[in-house]
Amino acid sequence: MLSAELKKEIHDRWDARARTYDKSPGHGIHSDLEKKAWLDILSCALDHRKGLKVLDVGTGTGALALLLAELGHDATGIDLSENMLEKAGKKAREKGLKAVFRTGDAESPPFNPGSFDAIVSRHVLWTLPNPEVAIKSWAGLLKPGGAIVVIDGNFSMKNRSLGQKAWRLAAMPLILVTEFRDPRMGNLDMNGQLPMRKRRRPDADLSLLRAEGFEASVSDQVIPRRYSLLNYLKYGHGKQSMHQFVVKGVKPQ
Repeated sequence: MLSAELKKEIHDRWDARARTYDKSPGHGIHSDLEKKAWLDILSCALDHRKGLKVLDVGTGTGALALLLAELGHDATGIDLSENMLEKAGKKAREKGLKAVFRTGDAESPPFNPGSFDAIVSRHVLWTLPNPEVAIKSWAGLLKPGGAIVVIDGNFSMKNRSLGQKAWRLAAMPLILVTEFRDPRMGNLDMNGQLPMRKRRRPDADLSLLRAEGFEASVSDQVIPRRYSLLNYLKYGHGKQSMHQFVVKGVKPQ
């Protein structure tokens, strides 16, 4: 189980990352085309319904929660990082969107059973030491027939070409100088205590949902990227589009 020390390390890592989090491709939304792609993914995953109570776990700076609010849902986002949540609240005020943000652990969200019609997560399960605990907790928060939507991708360095790996290493000093952060700290390993980093995905995600009795399926999505020159130099080692998988599980009625 998650120790207090490990939880603090996770909190501190993401709290420190909040200042530049939205600048990285895959975190912030950098073009209208990219925003439309995310809106389409969320709308489709929620069967084009409106007015649902949706929880965004590990919301970070609120990207998904704010998109859900734009789609007409009652959106709540939780995160361990107060700095992330401060950014999320500021964006909500600037955009005039209604979304609730509060501190909460993705493995045990602080809500009553049956509180939500849907629970979404983006790039979150891989950061959790106890993904089975998280999925079980999320299942309990859903109403019968509710959905869990897991959005992620296989972003490991082992999936990149030699040229992409070399570009990423060469870009690290530029990230350090322009963002005042050590890019080597961008990917958590937590001494091997993050099991989803070792599992074949999305097969592992499907298995987690099916173990809770959910009917689960997966689809592939492509998110277009648009870079400024500076961001291209820093992050252009990735593809010009980001391939994501969307795993959806539906709770039995």
